Amino acid sequence: MKKINTFIITVLLIALLTNPVFVFAGMGGNNSGAITGYITQNDQGNIGLANTTQSDQNIILVQHLIEVDAAKFEEQNRIYVRETQIFKNIGDMNFQGTLRTWVPDGLEGLNVGKVPMVMGGTVVPMNATQNGNIISWNDTIKANDPLPPLYALEYVLSAEPEGTLSKSKYYSKKLVYPTLINKVPLSFVLKVTKGSAETITLKDELGSSILSSGNPMDEDNSVLYTWETPQFKEIKIELSKSAIDLSQIGLYLIIGMLIVLVLAYPVIRKKSPKLMEFEEKIRNALKREPDSEEQQENEEEKSELVAKLEELEKDYASGNLIDEEYEELKNSYQKKLKK
Repeated sequence: MKKINTFIITVLLIALLTNPVFVFAGMGGNNSGAITGYITQNDQGNIGLANTTQSDQNIILVQHLIEVDAAKFEEQNRIYVRETQIFKNIGDMNFQGTLRTWVPDGLEGLNVGKVPMVMGGTVVPMNATQNGNIISWNDTIKANDPLPPLYALEYVLSAEPEGTLSKSKYYSKKLVYPTLINKVPLSFVLKVTKGSAETITLKDELGSSILSSGNPMDEDNSVLYTWETPQFKEIKIELSKSAIDLSQIGLYLIIGMLIVLVLAYPVIRKKSPKLMEFEEKIRNALKREPDSEEQQENEEEKSELVAKLEELEKDYASGNLIDEEYEELKNSYQKKLKK
């Protein structure tokens, strides 16, 4: 009978990943119609959290599913989290008391709901209390119920980037804590949906990698991990990506090469033998003295330009030229004479 119950629960839990009918509306791809739970703050600190409540030894956490979605609110740099927990009463008497779970700091928009594990079950909002990192709610669980109730939590976390060379988002979950159930779940499932160009790192409370132990299965932009009776007490997730868009690296390289060429041009220019030879020819041509024939032609042209300037002055003085014509011809003769 226990094997049959475990099989039924496992099948229903897997269905949560593919069929949103088992969870409340706010935990699907659209937040419209989400349940509204009631969250109150306990001002008594953490007193009594280590104390278990009635019949706790008969309550076990059969299944725990956590879905971490870094793509849903990627533009707002936030992480959407949905937790699904199945508590089972293995005692001989019905349980009536408090159920608790640990949540990370800084969460927003927390909703808690209960879904009977039957097809088309009606969602029941739960009145939950937040005491620091502990979320608690009261409920009744029947003894040895083959289809125990399913509890669902959803919330959003800010994912502030750290560092300059990489942008990372972090999420952590304590599976073992002085709450009602101080044991790891029998089955723990994690689904991580990555943002654009992000990579996943999973570590336990000791900082050891647990990526491979979860038998990862890729599904589009998500990765599914599964552990049976996990040995770790806390899971830490990091989603990171380079701060520089890889698609733009080629453009940056081209720009960098152009800058290097501009800065190195004076050095390259001085070391070029052909360029040095050409410049030497130019300098020699400028230094070369004109021969007697060239000098005679220059003198003749110079005398002719001087005569034209004198004649121009006479014409202008006699009123035969307007100012514009006079200035234009004068400038032309003077430029030729200067040359």
